[in-house]
Amino acid sequence: MFLIALLLLAQCVGQQSNHSITVAGCVMNVNGEFHLLTRDRTYILKGKHDTLFGYDGKQVEVVGTTDAGSASSPQGVPVVLHITKLKKVADFCQ
Repeated sequence: MFLIALLLLAQCVGQQSNHSITVAGCVMNVNGEFHLLTRDRTYILKGKHDTLFGYDGKQVEVVGTTDAGSASSPQGVPVVLHITKLKKVADFCQ
């Protein structure tokens, strides 16, 4: 029984939540990995990787889903955000 519960838990880890969020911030390329910097949190952006090069250093609004459980992670720990929509808000970060 314990093994079945452990296998189910392992399956859930890393899955995306069904909860869509909208976040505005600054896109920064950090060694080929794109981050969205906000006043309160840092997000690691997943998806649309080739498109994100055109948004590097720009203020954007991102709609996406987070990995299950990661939205409640402690401040300072980046949250993975899977992009569903991306919109430029300004040419420069503020």
